Amino acid sequence: MKNNIRQFCFPASVKEAAGLMNRLKSKALIAAGGTRLARAILPAVDTVVDISDLPLKYIKADNAWLRIGALCTIDEMEKSPLLARWACGVIAKTAGFGSNSFSRGMGTMGGNVVRAHPYNNLPPLFLALDAVVVGTDSRREKVLPFAELLKPEGMREFGSRYLLTEVRVPARTKTWSAASERLALTKSDWESYASCVVVVDRKGGVCRGGAIAVSAVIPRAARMARAEALLAGQPATEATARKAAAAVVAELEELTAGSAAKAYAREMAGVLVRRALCEAFQA
Repeated sequence: MKNNIRQFCFPASVKEAAGLMNRLKSKALIAAGGTRLARAILPAVDTVVDISDLPLKYIKADNAWLRIGALCTIDEMEKSPLLARWACGVIAKTAGFGSNSFSRGMGTMGGNVVRAHPYNNLPPLFLALDAVVVGTDSRREKVLPFAELLKPEGMREFGSRYLLTEVRVPARTKTWSAASERLALTKSDWESYASCVVVVDRKGGVCRGGAIAVSAVIPRAARMARAEALLAGQPATEATARKAAAAVVAELEELTAGSAAKAYAREMAGVLVRRALCEAFQA
Protein backbone atom coordinates (compact mmCIF):
# COMPACT_ATOMS: atom_id res chain seq x y z
CA MET A 1 0.00 0.00 0.00
CA LYS A 2 1.24 3.49 -0.79
CA ASN A 3 2.53 5.59 2.10
CA ASN A 4 0.01 8.42 1.68
CA ILE A 5 -2.74 6.23 3.18
CA ARG A 6 -3.51 7.38 6.74
CA GLN A 7 -6.64 5.44 7.63
CA PHE A 8 -8.89 2.53 6.70
CA CYS A 9 -12.65 2.71 7.18
CA PHE A 10 -14.95 -0.31 7.42
CA PRO A 11 -18.53 0.99 7.05
CA ALA A 12 -21.30 -1.14 8.51
CA SER A 13 -23.89 -0.20 5.88
CA VAL A 14 -24.24 0.93 2.29
CA LYS A 15 -25.56 4.27 3.51
CA GLU A 16 -22.49 4.80 5.70
CA ALA A 17 -20.12 3.86 2.86
CA ALA A 18 -21.79 6.25 0.42
CA GLY A 19 -21.72 8.99 3.06
CA LEU A 20 -17.99 8.54 3.60
CA MET A 21 -17.36 8.66 -0.13
CA ASN A 22 -19.30 11.92 -0.46
CA ARG A 23 -17.71 13.53 2.59
CA LEU A 24 -14.11 12.61 1.78
CA LYS A 25 -14.46 13.01 -2.00
CA SER A 26 -11.04 12.80 -3.74
CA LYS A 27 -9.35 11.79 -0.49
CA ALA A 28 -11.19 8.45 -0.41
CA LEU A 29 -10.74 5.26 -2.37
CA ILE A 30 -13.46 2.59 -2.37
CA ALA A 31 -11.97 -0.91 -2.08
CA ALA A 32 -13.58 -4.33 -2.46
CA GLY A 33 -11.74 -6.94 -4.55
CA GLY A 34 -8.68 -4.73 -4.92
CA THR A 35 -7.14 -6.56 -7.90
CA ARG A 36 -5.93 -3.29 -9.44
CA LEU A 37 -6.02 -1.12 -6.33
CA ALA A 38 -2.34 -0.23 -6.16
CA ARG A 39 -2.46 1.25 -9.67
CA ALA A 40 -5.54 3.34 -8.89
CA ILE A 41 -4.38 5.27 -5.83
CA LEU A 42 -3.79 8.94 -6.54
CA PRO A 43 -1.53 11.14 -4.36
CA ALA A 44 -4.55 12.96 -2.91
CA VAL A 45 -6.02 9.75 -1.47
CA ASP A 46 -5.42 9.27 2.25
CA THR A 47 -8.36 7.01 3.17
CA VAL A 48 -9.35 3.54 2.01
CA VAL A 49 -13.04 2.72 2.48
CA ASP A 50 -13.30 -1.07 2.58
CA ILE A 51 -16.81 -2.16 1.48
CA SER A 52 -16.08 -5.87 1.10
CA ASP A 53 -18.40 -6.88 3.98
CA LEU A 54 -21.47 -4.97 2.79
CA PRO A 55 -24.58 -7.03 1.78
CA LEU A 56 -24.13 -6.48 -1.96
CA LYS A 57 -23.22 -10.02 -3.00
CA TYR A 58 -26.25 -11.56 -4.69
CA ILE A 59 -27.62 -12.75 -8.03
CA LYS A 60 -31.40 -12.91 -8.22
CA ALA A 61 -34.26 -12.33 -10.63
CA ASP A 62 -37.88 -11.21 -10.50
CA ASN A 63 -40.50 -10.45 -13.15
CA ALA A 64 -38.83 -7.18 -14.12
CA TRP A 65 -35.07 -7.58 -13.66
CA LEU A 66 -32.07 -9.78 -13.22
CA ARG A 67 -30.18 -8.15 -10.34
CA ILE A 68 -26.46 -8.59 -9.73
CA GLY A 69 -24.98 -7.09 -6.58
CA ALA A 70 -21.88 -4.95 -6.92
CA LEU A 71 -19.78 -7.20 -4.66
CA CYS A 72 -20.41 -10.43 -6.58
CA THR A 73 -17.05 -11.75 -7.71
CA ILE A 74 -16.36 -12.49 -11.36
CA ASP A 75 -15.92 -16.14 -10.39
CA GLU A 76 -19.38 -16.23 -8.77
CA MET A 77 -20.90 -14.83 -11.93
CA GLU A 78 -19.10 -17.38 -14.08
CA LYS A 79 -20.36 -20.26 -11.91
CA SER A 80 -23.90 -19.00 -11.24
CA PRO A 81 -26.62 -21.49 -12.36
CA LEU A 82 -29.02 -18.60 -12.93
CA LEU A 83 -26.60 -16.71 -15.17
CA ALA A 84 -25.78 -19.93 -17.04
CA ARG A 85 -29.44 -20.07 -18.12
CA TRP A 86 -29.83 -16.38 -18.96
CA ALA A 87 -29.60 -15.33 -22.64
CA CYS A 88 -27.86 -18.54 -23.70
CA GLY A 89 -25.47 -18.26 -20.78
CA VAL A 90 -23.69 -15.24 -22.26
CA ILE A 91 -23.24 -13.53 -18.87
CA ALA A 92 -21.54 -16.51 -17.27
CA LYS A 93 -19.40 -17.14 -20.35
CA THR A 94 -18.24 -13.54 -20.67
CA ALA A 95 -17.44 -13.30 -16.96
CA GLY A 96 -14.99 -16.17 -17.46
CA PHE A 97 -13.04 -14.46 -20.23
CA GLY A 98 -9.43 -13.64 -19.56
CA SER A 99 -7.30 -13.11 -16.46
CA ASN A 100 -6.57 -15.89 -13.96
CA SER A 101 -8.66 -17.76 -11.40
CA PHE A 102 -7.13 -15.76 -8.52
CA SER A 103 -8.17 -12.43 -10.07
CA ARG A 104 -11.63 -13.73 -10.95
CA GLY A 105 -12.07 -14.96 -7.39
CA MET A 106 -11.23 -11.54 -5.93
CA GLY A 107 -12.36 -9.06 -8.58
CA THR A 108 -15.92 -7.80 -8.23
CA MET A 109 -18.60 -6.93 -10.73
CA GLY A 110 -18.71 -3.39 -9.37
CA GLY A 111 -15.00 -2.81 -9.79
CA ASN A 112 -15.05 -4.17 -13.32
CA VAL A 113 -17.90 -1.82 -14.21
CA VAL A 114 -17.00 1.40 -12.38
CA ARG A 115 -13.37 1.26 -13.51
CA ALA A 116 -14.44 0.43 -17.05
CA HIS A 117 -11.07 -0.17 -18.68
CA PRO A 118 -11.43 -1.09 -22.39
CA TYR A 119 -10.12 -4.60 -21.63
CA ASN A 120 -12.71 -5.32 -18.93
CA ASN A 121 -15.23 -7.94 -20.04
CA LEU A 122 -18.41 -6.80 -18.32
CA PRO A 123 -19.02 -3.30 -19.80
CA PRO A 124 -19.74 -4.52 -23.38
CA LEU A 125 -21.85 -7.34 -21.93
CA PHE A 126 -24.13 -5.08 -19.90
CA LEU A 127 -24.21 -2.53 -22.69
CA ALA A 128 -25.53 -5.13 -25.15
CA LEU A 129 -28.12 -6.35 -22.63
CA ASP A 130 -29.62 -2.85 -22.13
CA ALA A 131 -28.70 -2.95 -18.44
CA VAL A 132 -29.00 -0.13 -15.94
CA VAL A 133 -26.77 0.69 -12.98
CA VAL A 134 -28.07 1.54 -9.53
CA GLY A 135 -26.23 3.62 -6.97
CA THR A 136 -26.76 5.69 -3.86
CA ASP A 137 -25.24 8.85 -2.41
CA SER A 138 -26.57 7.84 1.07
CA ARG A 139 -29.70 9.97 0.68
CA ARG A 140 -31.28 8.82 -2.55
CA GLU A 141 -31.00 6.13 -5.19
CA LYS A 142 -29.90 6.87 -8.74
CA VAL A 143 -30.71 4.62 -11.70
CA LEU A 144 -28.75 5.22 -14.89
CA PRO A 145 -28.74 3.47 -18.29
CA PHE A 146 -25.49 1.57 -18.67
CA ALA A 147 -24.60 3.57 -21.78
CA GLU A 148 -24.74 6.76 -19.68
CA LEU A 149 -22.43 5.29 -17.06
CA LEU A 150 -19.71 4.80 -19.68
CA LYS A 151 -19.65 8.50 -20.54
CA PRO A 152 -17.03 10.62 -18.70
CA GLU A 153 -19.68 12.39 -16.62
CA GLY A 154 -21.23 9.05 -15.64
CA MET A 155 -17.87 7.67 -14.58
CA ARG A 156 -17.21 10.79 -12.49
CA GLU A 157 -20.56 10.50 -10.71
CA PHE A 158 -20.23 6.82 -9.89
CA GLY A 159 -16.60 7.16 -8.99
CA SER A 160 -17.01 9.95 -6.46
CA ARG A 161 -20.63 10.72 -5.63
CA TYR A 162 -22.71 7.57 -6.07
CA LEU A 163 -21.73 4.17 -4.71
CA LEU A 164 -22.65 1.43 -7.18
CA THR A 165 -24.95 -1.11 -5.53
CA GLU A 166 -26.18 -3.30 -8.38
CA VAL A 167 -26.61 -3.78 -12.10
CA ARG A 168 -30.05 -4.67 -13.44
CA VAL A 169 -30.65 -6.54 -16.69
CA PRO A 170 -34.19 -6.45 -18.17
CA ALA A 171 -36.08 -9.70 -17.67
CA ARG A 172 -37.13 -9.72 -21.33
CA THR A 173 -33.57 -10.60 -22.33
CA LYS A 174 -33.67 -13.98 -20.55
CA THR A 175 -34.89 -15.87 -23.60
CA TRP A 176 -32.95 -13.90 -26.21
CA SER A 177 -30.17 -15.52 -28.18
CA ALA A 178 -26.71 -14.17 -27.36
CA ALA A 179 -23.02 -14.89 -27.77
CA SER A 180 -19.66 -13.32 -26.97
CA GLU A 181 -16.18 -13.55 -28.42
CA ARG A 182 -12.76 -12.28 -27.42
CA LEU A 183 -9.30 -12.31 -29.01
CA ALA A 184 -6.15 -12.01 -26.92
CA LEU A 185 -2.59 -13.20 -27.17
CA THR A 186 -3.37 -16.01 -24.72
CA LYS A 187 -6.60 -17.24 -23.15
CA SER A 188 -5.64 -15.91 -19.72
CA ASP A 189 -4.44 -12.51 -20.93
CA TRP A 190 -6.35 -9.57 -19.46
CA GLU A 191 -5.39 -7.38 -22.41
CA SER A 192 -7.15 -8.20 -25.66
CA TYR A 193 -7.16 -7.03 -29.25
CA ALA A 194 -10.94 -6.97 -29.51
CA SER A 195 -14.02 -8.31 -27.77
CA CYS A 196 -17.71 -8.29 -28.60
CA VAL A 197 -21.10 -9.28 -27.25
CA VAL A 198 -24.15 -9.75 -29.47
CA VAL A 199 -27.75 -10.17 -28.34
CA VAL A 200 -30.45 -11.15 -30.83
CA ASP A 201 -34.23 -11.05 -30.55
CA ARG A 202 -35.09 -13.83 -32.99
CA LYS A 203 -38.36 -15.48 -33.93
CA GLY A 204 -38.05 -18.51 -36.13
CA GLY A 205 -35.55 -17.75 -38.84
CA VAL A 206 -35.98 -13.97 -38.70
CA CYS A 207 -34.00 -11.51 -36.62
CA ARG A 208 -36.40 -8.94 -35.18
CA GLY A 209 -33.59 -6.82 -33.76
CA GLY A 210 -30.36 -7.05 -31.89
CA ALA A 211 -27.49 -5.39 -30.07
CA ILE A 212 -23.79 -5.46 -30.91
CA ALA A 213 -21.28 -4.10 -28.39
CA VAL A 214 -17.54 -3.92 -29.06
CA SER A 215 -14.65 -3.13 -26.75
CA ALA A 216 -10.83 -3.24 -26.44
CA VAL A 217 -10.22 -1.87 -29.95
CA ILE A 218 -11.73 1.45 -28.79
CA PRO A 219 -11.23 3.34 -25.49
CA ARG A 220 -14.60 2.37 -24.05
CA ALA A 221 -17.26 -0.17 -24.95
CA ALA A 222 -19.74 1.05 -27.55
CA ARG A 223 -22.80 -0.18 -29.41
CA MET A 224 -22.42 -0.48 -33.17
CA ALA A 225 -25.61 1.29 -34.25
CA ARG A 226 -25.19 0.91 -38.02
CA ALA A 227 -24.60 -2.81 -37.80
CA GLU A 228 -27.57 -3.23 -35.45
CA ALA A 229 -29.82 -1.46 -37.95
CA LEU A 230 -28.89 -4.06 -40.57
CA LEU A 231 -30.23 -6.90 -38.41
CA ALA A 232 -33.87 -5.86 -38.04
CA GLY A 233 -36.21 -7.93 -40.21
CA GLN A 234 -33.37 -9.89 -41.82
CA PRO A 235 -33.00 -13.66 -42.01
CA ALA A 236 -30.85 -15.17 -39.30
CA THR A 237 -28.18 -16.35 -41.72
CA GLU A 238 -24.44 -16.10 -42.19
CA ALA A 239 -24.99 -13.62 -45.02
CA THR A 240 -26.72 -11.25 -42.58
CA ALA A 241 -23.92 -11.78 -40.06
CA ARG A 242 -21.30 -10.91 -42.68
CA LYS A 243 -23.08 -7.67 -43.62
CA ALA A 244 -23.31 -6.63 -39.99
CA ALA A 245 -19.64 -7.50 -39.41
CA ALA A 246 -18.58 -5.37 -42.37
CA ALA A 247 -20.58 -2.47 -40.94
CA VAL A 248 -18.81 -2.91 -37.59
CA VAL A 249 -15.39 -2.70 -39.25
CA ALA A 250 -16.44 0.43 -41.15
CA GLU A 251 -17.74 2.10 -37.98
CA LEU A 252 -14.57 1.19 -36.06
CA GLU A 253 -12.52 2.70 -38.88
CA GLU A 254 -14.17 6.04 -38.09
CA LEU A 255 -13.99 5.64 -34.31
CA THR A 256 -10.24 4.92 -34.46
CA ALA A 257 -9.61 7.66 -37.07
CA GLY A 258 -8.21 5.05 -39.43
CA SER A 259 -5.25 4.33 -37.15
CA ALA A 260 -2.85 1.91 -38.80
CA ALA A 261 -1.98 0.49 -35.38
CA LYS A 262 -5.62 -0.52 -34.93
CA ALA A 263 -6.07 -2.09 -38.38
CA TYR A 264 -5.63 -5.67 -37.19
CA ALA A 265 -7.90 -5.17 -34.18
CA ARG A 266 -10.63 -3.64 -36.36
CA GLU A 267 -10.57 -6.55 -38.80
CA MET A 268 -10.59 -9.09 -35.99
CA ALA A 269 -13.50 -7.31 -34.33
CA GLY A 270 -15.43 -7.90 -37.55
CA VAL A 271 -14.50 -11.58 -37.49
CA LEU A 272 -15.58 -11.90 -33.85
CA VAL A 273 -18.91 -10.19 -34.53
CA ARG A 274 -19.61 -12.50 -37.46
CA ARG A 275 -18.82 -15.59 -35.37
CA ALA A 276 -20.90 -14.38 -32.44
CA LEU A 277 -23.90 -13.57 -34.64
CA CYS A 278 -23.74 -16.96 -36.35
CA GLU A 279 -23.66 -18.63 -32.93
CA ALA A 280 -26.59 -16.54 -31.66
CA PHE A 281 -28.61 -17.25 -34.83
CA GLN A 282 -28.23 -20.99 -34.25
CA ALA A 283 -28.91 -20.98 -30.51
